[in-house]
Amino acid sequence: MTTMTMNRLVRWMLCAAAIALVGVARPALAAPTRVALTRMPDDTTGLGKLIAGALTDGDLEVVTHKKVDRAIERLGIDAKLTANRDLGKLASELEVDAILKAAFEHTTHRLRFRIFANGKQGKPFLIAVNGDPDSDKLRTLVRKTLVAKLSAAVPVDDKADKPDKADKPDKADKPKHGAKSKDTDDAAGEPVADAEQPGKADKAKRAARSKDADDSAKDSTKDSDDTAGDNAAGDKPAGAAAVDASASSGNAHHAAKHVATRDDDDTLISTAELHAAAPAVAGAHSANLDAVRVDLGASMSGRTLKFQANAGLASPPMPYKNAPVPGGRVAGELYPFAFGDPSRALAGLGIAGDFDQVAKLTLWTSAEGTVPLKATDRHYSVGVRYRLAFGHTPTSPTLTLGAGYEARTFTVDRKGLMSPTSLDLPDVDYRMYDPGLALRLPLGRHVAFTAEGRALLTTNAGPIQRPDQYGTAKITAGTASAGLELILGDRIAVRVAGEATQIDLKFSGNGMLSNSRDGNPATVDVHTAIDRYLGGSATLAVLY
Repeated sequence: MTTMTMNRLVRWMLCAAAIALVGVARPALAAPTRVALTRMPDDTTGLGKLIAGALTDGDLEVVTHKKVDRAIERLGIDAKLTANRDLGKLASELEVDAILKAAFEHTTHRLRFRIFANGKQGKPFLIAVNGDPDSDKLRTLVRKTLVAKLSAAVPVDDKADKPDKADKPDKADKPKHGAKSKDTDDAAGEPVADAEQPGKADKAKRAARSKDADDSAKDSTKDSDDTAGDNAAGDKPAGAAAVDASASSGNAHHAAKHVATRDDDDTLISTAELHAAAPAVAGAHSANLDAVRVDLGASMSGRTLKFQANAGLASPPMPYKNAPVPGGRVAGELYPFAFGDPSRALAGLGIAGDFDQVAKLTLWTSAEGTVPLKATDRHYSVGVRYRLAFGHTPTSPTLTLGAGYEARTFTVDRKGLMSPTSLDLPDVDYRMYDPGLALRLPLGRHVAFTAEGRALLTTNAGPIQRPDQYGTAKITAGTASAGLELILGDRIAVRVAGEATQIDLKFSGNGMLSNSRDGNPATVDVHTAIDRYLGGSATLAVLY
């Protein structure tokens, strides 16, 4: 017997003795939860390696994407793994408790995950990638989030020891009662005798897995990701795998719960720690899917009022115009059903409102030029909204349908005038219903274009329609705005927008100021008026 053969025999004996001691010293330990990690598409950032490392930081066994790829090829199933049937076949082939699918959204800098366990896929969830994708902070967040999600997907209950039909092994793969199965290959690929001879189907499956182990061992020197994954996934010396294979499904489920409450330093993860990570997980509210938003800022508003009257009138109505005047604005939106999951259909239902008023506006009349006249220029609205999101990322466009009640007032305090008729400018107090649409189109993660249009179905124009003014009128009106929004962090946004409102009045001719200017009340002297408001706003928003 050569020296090399003797050394190899000694190594085998030491390995077998160590494994036997482990089996005696730790008979009650459950096998760690086995998780298959699929290949991440277009992973140019190294996040796939970070995810595998984050999972192996704990007690999880990770089957890396290369072994998953080989199993997919062996089974001849769709590599996209969208069907539960294909995922079930893959989970059975790899003998895992769960399959984790991951993808990185480059435009939104978020990791999207989905877990397949117990025969079905869970809802997708997101983790934001802020800053360095290889940071310890991100690695910790990924680990805490994934173990919590895996714990929820593979729960422990009274029936843990009774797997579902979908989880039951085939009869051909089931070892005889009392038998302890072992891997047939060690790290170098040499066979080792089993405690008892397994069935033919079991032999075939283990032979396929043995080939994976050989291939993984060859790849491990080229890919550090595979090295970490293969060591955690089952490419271990013979006998170590026997402990995993002999664990019941109930023990595996128990391990899932155990792992989900432990960090890599064996300390308990508190609910508060998981809550602290919540803003980065799916359900976090981006600017386009906020649950509540409050805007506060400055505004500008200018008005023109022009009349169309018969030519040759001795005293036609004078046009009015004031330059934009500064004011203040407050606005808010509330989507109460979006606090939980903003991607749900019901989450789009909400309410909104705004209030805007000019800070100070003073008018003068040539008839009494020494008397300052204070004017009030304000508008407000309140209504219901339904927001449609075309996607579930921060860069997804949204279209909001709305309807509500709106008022716009322009009145002048004439108390200081000797004669109220010295100012030939009618007061208005429009009351309107305002169905409309609002579009938010992100131009990137931090900039969005906004546009809104509303029809103003006017029910009353206020004092201008009194018999001693211009009388009744047919009114057509609308308002529109467009602007840009800058997203500053997760909770702050700045919006700058320009606005225009136009109200057209067609008089019926039954008011003193519309039919008596020529001395003949039987004819209409003033036919129409155009009341136009131009302005804009710059607001700071706090949102959640």
